[in-house]
Amino acid sequence: MTRILVTGSSGFVGGHLLSRLAEDGHDIAIATRSPLANTFGRAETIVVGGLGPHTDWSRALDGCDAVIHLAAQVPGRGVTPGDFDKVNNLGTARLTEQAFEAGVKLFVHLSSVLAVADNSSGAPVSGDTLLRGPGNPYGLSKLAAESHVASFSRQGRGGISIRAPLVYGWNAKGNWALLQRLAASGLPLPFAAVRNRRSLIAVDNLADAIATVVNAPLIDQERGGVYAVADSESVSLAELIGWLRQGMKRSPGLWAFPESGLRALLGAAGQGRVARSLLGDLEVDSSRFRAAFRWAPPLTAREAICASAERYLLERSV
Repeated sequence: MTRILVTGSSGFVGGHLLSRLAEDGHDIAIATRSPLANTFGRAETIVVGGLGPHTDWSRALDGCDAVIHLAAQVPGRGVTPGDFDKVNNLGTARLTEQAFEAGVKLFVHLSSVLAVADNSSGAPVSGDTLLRGPGNPYGLSKLAAESHVASFSRQGRGGISIRAPLVYGWNAKGNWALLQRLAASGLPLPFAAVRNRRSLIAVDNLADAIATVVNAPLIDQERGGVYAVADSESVSLAELIGWLRQGMKRSPGLWAFPESGLRALLGAAGQGRVARSLLGDLEVDSSRFRAAFRWAPPLTAREAICASAERYLLERSV
């Protein structure tokens, strides 16, 4: 049994990952901002306060063999570049330093493909991909965090950053929640001709990938590095809506409108970024992670997207 400190456990990914780690028999410690933040009963809770350059992790790290660092400042209304830097960059630096001093052997950091790419990219993103373009405050802070995790990999320690694309599941927020609501609306949608390719990862597949790293032989963990993970298949917007509606026991309800016209309409409405997210390509090459850790996603994209939609409707009706 391994004692693992998990940060960000109250988030979307954390809730799914904790169950998986418990199933695997690990001893789990949860770092929280307040005593009320632990909703997972099978773990010790250690209150550390906010994440930043002065956080004291000593008590939370006591006796831990591994750290899984999920906590991050994500984009949102009112979030400043300074917030990203404080939490994602300086906060991660502080945690990696204290984890090394505490004797932790493995540090796993959940990063993002946005560390090196915009919300669309002409070439696949991998763990070897360097920054493309000027970047943005969120992505640059995650890229800086990756560098701190890389510095952890010395003297027999393993520091691993996992770049994930959009993570989805029935209770995901943000863009995935909007897509599920759009699919559930039953409205005819003009996406039948959209054949872009985007990589996603189901939250259960991501939890499985992280658990695979934790359960891997020490020689694999010590390799360290930056890796990208994703579902096995890339999907188009047309496929995505179709599979969501399949999970909702509905017909696809799609009709064809030229993709160029959709881009023009969204651009005219000041939604160019939305157009790139919906219609652009953003594929992930996870081959190096799969080879290094002998991993394959347990769910296909179609299975996971249909299951997400089915559960979404079920929970919405309760």
